[in-house]
Amino acid sequence: GGSWSSADISIATINSSTGLITGVAAGTVTMTYTVSGTGGCPDATATRDVTITAPPVAGTLSGTQEACIAGTTTFSSTEAGGSWSSANTSIATINASTGLITGVAAGTVTMTYTVSGIGGCPDATATRDVTITAPPVAGTLSGTQEACIAGTTTFSSTEAGGSWSSANTTIATINASTGLITGVAAGTVTMTYTVSGTGGCPDATATRDVTITAPPVAGTLSGT
Repeated sequence: GGSWSSADISIATINSSTGLITGVAAGTVTMTYTVSGTGGCPDATATRDVTITAPPVAGTLSGTQEACIAGTTTFSSTEAGGSWSSANTSIATINASTGLITGVAAGTVTMTYTVSGIGGCPDATATRDVTITAPPVAGTLSGTQEACIAGTTTFSSTEAGGSWSSANTTIATINASTGLITGVAAGTVTMTYTVSGTGGCPDATATRDVTITAPPVAGTLSGT
């Protein structure tokens, strides 16, 4: 038969009949329950405090969203005090406190940052995806490792999509796409096949030497 009232409705309101309290702003406020007196008796009151807590925020997440298998990247939040978790640790793990991500297998996985709620507030969460990429391979190189000055030979790889380069073009040049080597001067030079890495993975390289030989000469003949 009584009614409720709030000492400060800027912090919390209360339904006068049901006692339903709604938080407005962070703080502590006193709620009063009043039963009216009759027959000359004064009103009876009782009080109870309620504390309103601001909900947590998970902040704005940042960090490179690509990493290689066995490679790392780090996520961070503008809000401190939370913890990180991975939706699939078979793709990537994440350190709960530092946000350090380690790639496990190729794929995309969602990382969640959680700040625990207190005082009746639910947890706050924010998510950010990371894509884990398999590292490239340069394959196995093959091809004749000898050529004459001005002669040619060709190197190849079991992996397509890479490019060739010569460590010394004064000894031999190589066509970047076809692997065709042309001898320039006598000597041995290393040819490198490079497959570019993506998604945070480094380039993959493989090498193979070629020896360039000066052609023989028959000399100048003489005699009667």
